[in-house]
Amino acid sequence: MQTMRSLLLTLTLLSVSAPALATTCEESFDKKGDFFNGSAYFARVQVQGLSVERAFFQLRVILAREGIRTLSTDVAGGVMRAENPATAFQRALPIDVFALAENNQTTVEMVFTLPSGVTASRETVKKYICGALNQLEPPAPTP
Repeated sequence: MQTMRSLLLTLTLLSVSAPALATTCEESFDKKGDFFNGSAYFARVQVQGLSVERAFFQLRVILAREGIRTLSTDVAGGVMRAENPATAFQRALPIDVFALAENNQTTVEMVFTLPSGVTASRETVKKYICGALNQLEPPAPTP
C-alpha cells in the first residue's frame, strides 16, 4: 500500500511539474512537499537518440555504483523503480525513474521520495540525481 501511495504521489507531482522542460538537469531540479508531509526531489534530462531501454540499462549501472538497488524495470511503460537501501539510521528510500521517447529524443526524469519526518540536503540530492542523469549518453554513431 505504501509503495502504491508513493507511486501515486510521484505521478501527481510529475503531472503538476511537467509544463516546461529545462535545458539542463540542474535547471529542472525541484522539490515538492515538506518535512511534515513527505517530499519529492526531481529533475529531468533530454537525450537525443537514446532509447528508453538503453537509458534504463545505463541507469542500472550508474545507480549500482552509488549503492542504489534497481527493484524493477518496465521498458514498455517507461518506469524503473529503485531504492536507496535501508541502513541502521534510515529505512529504504524509493527512487522512481520515468522515461518517454518522442521524435528520436528521450526525456528521463528521476524522483527521489522522502517520507514525512525525513529530510535531506537539497544540494546533496541535486548532486546525486543530476550526477546520475548527466551520465546518460546516446549510442555511439555507426560508421
